[in-house]
Amino acid sequence: AGMAQPHGVRVALYHHRSDWLERVEDCVRLARKVARPDVGAMFNLCHWLRVGEESQMKPLLKAATPHLLAVTVNGTDRGAEIKSGKGNWIQPLDGGSFDIHGFLAALQEMGYDGPIGLQCYGIRGDARLHLTRSIAAWRKLRERLSAG
Repeated sequence: AGMAQPHGVRVALYHHRSDWLERVEDCVRLARKVARPDVGAMFNLCHWLRVGEESQMKPLLKAATPHLLAVTVNGTDRGAEIKSGKGNWIQPLDGGSFDIHGFLAALQEMGYDGPIGLQCYGIRGDARLHLTRSIAAWRKLRERLSAG
C-alpha cells in the first residue's frame, strides 16, 4: 500500500476459495488491522457463494461495507447448489438461481456506492453474446433498483 500510495492506487484484498484470504471476513479483518484508508476489501460473489452462507449475507455486508473498495457479480446458482456440485457458479448475469437483485438491493441498503464489476472467468461460448446478455440484465437490475 505504501508503494501504491504515491500513484493514488488503493489496495483491495481479494478473497478466493482455498486461499489464505478465503472469506470476505478475512479481508475485512486484515483491512481493519492494517488500518489504512487506502487498504480495503473486495467482495467477489462467486467465491463468497463457495464458502459463505447466504443466510448471513446482510450481516456480512453490513460489517464489510465500510471496508469494501469493489464488488464483482455474475449470474450464478445458489450457494447450496454450488457447494453440492450441482450448481453453475459463474454465468452471464441473467443466468442462475441466485437472486442477484436481492444481493444488489442489500448492497444499496448498506450504503455501498463503489464500483461493481462483472466476473466472467471461465464462461464458455461466444463472449460477445454473454456480454450482451449481461449488459441487458445489468440495465434491468439498475432499473428495478432505481424504482425501489
